[in-house]
Amino acid sequence: MDSYKKYQAAKQASNEAAGWVANKNKIDSQDRKPYGLCNLSFSAEYCGQSYAGATNYHKSPASFNSAMTLVIQERFAELSEAALNKIKANEGKALIACEADLAALQSEIVDAKASIA
Repeated sequence: MDSYKKYQAAKQASNEAAGWVANKNKIDSQDRKPYGLCNLSFSAEYCGQSYAGATNYHKSPASFNSAMTLVIQERFAELSEAALNKIKANEGKALIACEADLAALQSEIVDAKASIA
């Protein structure tokens, strides 16, 4: 039942992500202030080649990375929620993918019960 292992991994990823995001609600024991986001970085690459022999990967410049990091910081709560929703959706898809394996297993159980009786 490989599908169940994939579901378990997706569920663990979902729980880990939700647990990490929940740090925003914790209070620091030293200064009694809420935890703060202290390390965030961004970089991206476009992939594509305008002609044979041209550059394949186009890294984002530092000025864009800095600005994008600020945008992410400003919208972190909204983006975190969207990311958690995607992770949770992957977990749901992985669970649904278990359905065929479960049906096959249930069929085998019925056959086993019939052979014992």
